[in-house]
Amino acid sequence: MKPNSWIKLLIWLAVVWMLKARAMESSWVVILLLFSPLWLMPSWFGESTSLWQRKLDGAAVIVLAGSFLREPGWEAALFALPWLVVRLLAAWDVVMEWRKNRQPSLPEGCIQAATVFPAIGAAWIVAHRANWTPWGFDPLIVLLTAAHFHHAGFTLPLMAGLNAKANPGCWTRFSCVAILLGVPLVAAGITCTHFGVLPFVEPFGVTVLVLGALGVAVSQIQRGLEKERRAWVRLGFVVSGVSLLAAMLLALGFGLRYVFPNLALTMPQMWAIHGTLNAFGFGLCGILAWRGATR
Repeated sequence: MKPNSWIKLLIWLAVVWMLKARAMESSWVVILLLFSPLWLMPSWFGESTSLWQRKLDGAAVIVLAGSFLREPGWEAALFALPWLVVRLLAAWDVVMEWRKNRQPSLPEGCIQAATVFPAIGAAWIVAHRANWTPWGFDPLIVLLTAAHFHHAGFTLPLMAGLNAKANPGCWTRFSCVAILLGVPLVAAGITCTHFGVLPFVEPFGVTVLVLGALGVAVSQIQRGLEKERRAWVRLGFVVSGVSLLAAMLLALGFGLRYVFPNLALTMPQMWAIHGTLNAFGFGLCGILAWRGATR
């Protein structure tokens, strides 16, 4: 681990301690959300960005962590604003690359989507810290939407694209397409459910996303069974794949809750179990395994 990684990990642990001390209902959601910009995203993007970008991103995410230690309002929103700016700049770089190099390959486009989707999540963070409720959404839903785009919107397209590049085939390409469609479809479906229109969109979007994620889970597990890799890399791939498989089956049950209510966990159970599996089992172990494999 590099010194900057240790510093960010210590900041995340300090925020965990302070949030747990405040005993807020949504503390664990915030803890999971912050784990992505503080550790997961720098762990993957850090080596491919310039020094000034790393410093700018690092300062923005440290200020972002501070915003969650303040009461919602304009001051907290200003603390979250730098993170939105750096994510928009990163997304803009991707758009400029698309314009320069024309249409990227499907795997490469999926990997680049992992840079674009968190910018949407950053906008929802600013809304949450400002105590805005876009379209009348509950503040908790605003926070969960931000978390969705920082985890499912980051690690899922990233690892779908990596698997499609490493092992081209119909199944890995389908996973890329399903995830690129599924992440925004889930968000659109939740919005439709909120307004009481098009009730089929949410279960359809969840099903599409789950099918794509199952492809990623199987690919991760298969990669962990390749004996030529080091033991810890293989273990990371297997844990990542199994965690994603379990998390997405829970997501499928929750997405179909209006059709099969007995299959769904409650909302607090979902962010405690599904969210933890995604952040630490799939995301953390998967990124560490891919870093080990690419090296």
